[in-house]
Amino acid sequence: MKPSWLFRETLRRFVLPSGKLLLLALGLNTALSVVSTASIAIVEPVLRVLFGHAPAPAPAPPTDFLGRLKATLFETVAAWVFVPSPEATLLRLGGFVFGLFLLKNLLKYASALVGVQLEEGIVKRLRDALVQRLVRLSVDYFAQQRTGELMSVVTNDVAVLNSHLVGAPLTLVREGLQAVLFLGILVLLSWELTLVAVGASLISLVLIRTATRYLRRYGMRMQAAMANYTAILQELLSAIRVVKAFSAESRMADAFARETSSYVRSAVKHQRVLALLPGINELVAIGALILVLVIGGYWVFSGRMQPHELLTFLFCFFALMAPVTAVLHVISQLQRGLVAAERIFRILGQEPSVRSGHRPVAGFRHELRVERLCFAYRPGVPVLEDVSFVLRKGEKLAIVGASGSGKSTLLDLLIRFYDPTEGRILLDGIDIRELRLEEYRALFGIVPQDAPLFNDTVANNIRFGAPEASLEEVIRAARLANAHEFIMELPRGYETLIGDRGVLLSGGQRQRIAIARALVRNPAILLFDEATSSLDTESERLVQQAIDRALEGRSAIIVAHRLSTITGADHILVLDRGRIVEQGTHTELLARNGLYARLWSLQFADTPLPTTHGQLED
Repeated sequence: MKPSWLFRETLRRFVLPSGKLLLLALGLNTALSVVSTASIAIVEPVLRVLFGHAPAPAPAPPTDFLGRLKATLFETVAAWVFVPSPEATLLRLGGFVFGLFLLKNLLKYASALVGVQLEEGIVKRLRDALVQRLVRLSVDYFAQQRTGELMSVVTNDVAVLNSHLVGAPLTLVREGLQAVLFLGILVLLSWELTLVAVGASLISLVLIRTATRYLRRYGMRMQAAMANYTAILQELLSAIRVVKAFSAESRMADAFARETSSYVRSAVKHQRVLALLPGINELVAIGALILVLVIGGYWVFSGRMQPHELLTFLFCFFALMAPVTAVLHVISQLQRGLVAAERIFRILGQEPSVRSGHRPVAGFRHELRVERLCFAYRPGVPVLEDVSFVLRKGEKLAIVGASGSGKSTLLDLLIRFYDPTEGRILLDGIDIRELRLEEYRALFGIVPQDAPLFNDTVANNIRFGAPEASLEEVIRAARLANAHEFIMELPRGYETLIGDRGVLLSGGQRQRIAIARALVRNPAILLFDEATSSLDTESERLVQQAIDRALEGRSAIIVAHRLSTITGADHILVLDRGRIVEQGTHTELLARNGLYARLWSLQFADTPLPTTHGQLED
């Protein structure tokens, strides 16, 4: 992405929507620049009083434009400030200077308040836009990204963009205008000395152009290292039990330390270049100042220039260094901001691979049909091949098979987390790719193997898929899920906070909350993806009771590893290496003495049996 495009897009999409606040901030900063310049320029009449030059009109009025402009400007100020008594003039000047600095600080305070409202509003808009985009991207995008890196973009990169790019326009306006005003005063005082000073300072431009390449390179490394250590931290905290169980604390801490060391190295190199710029720029400016002092001093000695004019020139030229340094600093810092902007817009430019259709969903009336379905995560490595079946309304369909046979992938396709590479899925004769995605997914209630819960109350976790559900509806769903009794034993019942990912609950309790969450939205089709596979015997019994109760009068697709839980299914599909190798009822499949019968025997018999394809799941 080109830096100019990134800068324009940031302004257009995130800065310009705060148009009124931006105009107010620009106005206040413009006024602040004018008053700041005036607070330095006021030194000219002070020096004139001290050097004894009365505001009498010049004996030979200047004929050139700049000379006439200078005479008009300074004589207007002098006529307002000067009185016959030098002492009274100094007092009046003192009052004027105090008023200028009072106004300057009031403007600085107001511009700071408006500036923080503007910048924080832009940061909020950026983060909201990123999250809005992320939640609408398809599941395959997240499968290819590290969660910590995405978190780093939303937090760290947005903060860097704000401090190095978003605030740049205001700083450039304020300091740039101030520099232009000071430059104008210098030209009025002596365009020849101004030309000498500016010419001597051109070396700074060459320096900046060379430095920006290195600043951008090191800025990219800093942002990448920041994303890496954020990702490691996220993985470490989310899997802290695994880390401790395998005594991997030191290994994970060392990995984090390596990334922070990489960040420090890049930051030091970045700062090495960045810190060099102000020093060299100041030396160049001092060199120009000395050159002006020498040339101007000769002109004072020869009568070509008045002493107070040379001192005013030197004051203003010295004051010019601060805004010029600020502008140069902003330009050098822009490189890191552009790197952050590039990472942000890379996410904002992503499009979901699974797109919503436009046809409304009329509900689940007759059947969900799968026709010759094929799918591969990577080209040439099929996960599902030529899968066809029908789920009729009111039926319970079970899917069994060895690990890696494609059971969970098939569920992901049914709820359109992915689209098939070949074949199609039809809801009452309509290809689901033509249907509105949100309405289609609302037909399903999903209970995964490891049901993620949120750090919220029990009630809010249950009503997550149906925010409008009343407490009565929540309790009804909890009763169906066999969860009401243990919920009422919690310290605050349904208002109890359950901790990050539900860590304050047992595995069986979490699964029953997940079943209640699926039921509260009254889904047309329930999907159970090995909902009891990781539970102990007692928890499995309670969860299985909840599942049996939930299935009454509903359509359902059940992926199971324990075959005893699906013996009552209307139809069972047996998957092996991505293909349906058998299908029928439990009795029919046992009678065929095929793969299903061998899987059944492995679970319920002590005698050795022939090995099947794949490795069975625990």
